[in-house]
Amino acid sequence: MIKQYKVAKYMRLSRDDGDDRESESIENQRDIIDNYINEHDDLKEIKEYADDGFTGTNFNRPGFRKMLQDIEEGKIDCIITKDLSRFGRDHIDTGYYLERYFPSNSIRYIAIGDNVDTLRPDGLQFLTFKLSFNDYYAQDISNKIKSVKFRKIEKGEFQGGIAPYGYKKDKKIKNHLIIDEYASEIIKEIFDMYVNKGMSPQKIADELNKKEILAPAVYLKIPTFMKRESSNSNGKYLWHRTQIGKILKNEVYIGNVVGRKFQKVSHKIAKVRNTNPEEYIIVKNMHEPIIDIDMWNRAQEKIRNKHTVRTRKFNHPLKGLIFCKECGGIATLRTRTEQRKSGKEWRIDYFICSNKNSNRGDCDNKQIRADFIEEQIKKELKKEIKKITYSKEEIKNIFIKSKIKAKEELSRLEIKLKTSMKELELLNNMLEEIYQDKVNKIIRQEDFEKFYSKKIEEKTRILSEIKTLEYEIKKQKEELEKVDMNIILKQTKEVLSLKNVTKEMYEKLIEKIEFDSDKNIFIKFKFEKYI
Repeated sequence: MIKQYKVAKYMRLSRDDGDDRESESIENQRDIIDNYINEHDDLKEIKEYADDGFTGTNFNRPGFRKMLQDIEEGKIDCIITKDLSRFGRDHIDTGYYLERYFPSNSIRYIAIGDNVDTLRPDGLQFLTFKLSFNDYYAQDISNKIKSVKFRKIEKGEFQGGIAPYGYKKDKKIKNHLIIDEYASEIIKEIFDMYVNKGMSPQKIADELNKKEILAPAVYLKIPTFMKRESSNSNGKYLWHRTQIGKILKNEVYIGNVVGRKFQKVSHKIAKVRNTNPEEYIIVKNMHEPIIDIDMWNRAQEKIRNKHTVRTRKFNHPLKGLIFCKECGGIATLRTRTEQRKSGKEWRIDYFICSNKNSNRGDCDNKQIRADFIEEQIKKELKKEIKKITYSKEEIKNIFIKSKIKAKEELSRLEIKLKTSMKELELLNNMLEEIYQDKVNKIIRQEDFEKFYSKKIEEKTRILSEIKTLEYEIKKQKEELEKVDMNIILKQTKEVLSLKNVTKEMYEKLIEKIEFDSDKNIFIKFKFEKYI
């Protein structure tokens, strides 16, 4: 009797498919898969999954995730796609699913256009090569998109999704900015307050909030995740000094288009990096300015001449744990330093309510010294520690757990190294295959050079990864040798005596610390709920 496979049809389409979007449409993919199922008696359609508008360079797609869930629940045991590229374009992740995940879950996979059927002995023949070409294609498409965008930036076309505050997108001319009558007046007011009235960015932000002028995030209707909420704003989104600073330095307000402020790290991930100012592309006089050049120059001169009193950043183990009892605002760490005649530096740390520190709200709480708070915390902790006793057996258990943890980490690193070595071996084989294809004139010299250089880059990355892992394994082995019963005993005594209390220790023990205007301290320990 022929086994009947429970089939999942999977279709995917993204903007990256460019001119092929029509031929690769969801409808076209569906027709091809339906025809294939109808021609094979051992295939029975159970469910359909589609991801329209999702890239093939990662697998964080709703339809795909739902399909995996149904695999786990045993609803399907066969997946069919039009071709491999519809399944995925990243050869490492795609290879993981086809060569590891599917076999371990007894899933048959069929890619019609690539003649892949894992039921056949030769089902995955040349798979690595095909997946690598898909990966190369994704990289090539990404580069073409970047190139098109780059040319548009060079022409002075605005490429942002939302127009900068003060402007709006021209409905008649694509990628062109026109003045927003209301918001442009606020921009003029900001420059006037900074240049002519001598107000700081913080004072300007306070003034705009006082007048209840909508912050850019609200006015432009930017999605919630891009809004920045003040801790003392009662749910409103306020102006901030950093926003004012960015506005004062943005050349868009003198008619210039500034591009390439951000750059995508890789075509495989959504992460972007801030580029350096020398990498910016600035095209002048592309739209009507809001600020005249004289006002702009005076503002830039003032920014350049601004002196920052504090040049060093200080930290404290209690930072982030202390709050104002009066208004609920988080406390800001302030540090005073003074050079003594002896040459030694005197330093005192204290905390002040962030709302009082920035003149937001009407909080009148006073500042409090950090060493005073630490003293109160240690008094309370010592009371609790007196209740704690460690037997030798308990210390021994800590020692055993430390050793197990160290071994687990070593094992994880060794498995990772093994995977990287296997990946390197596959890559070397692939390089040899590509070279032979060039020699046998199966691929053109131009394609060979592009593809070969791409694989060499990948090989360099893997070799670097292997080197790092080998170093980490060596280090972990050394750490494992250092795991000693006597060291554990010493560390336990130090913790119980509250010597060298670290930020990590405070964070593990304390939920929150509050102080009021009479310098009373209120400590909420994390372990209180268990007492």
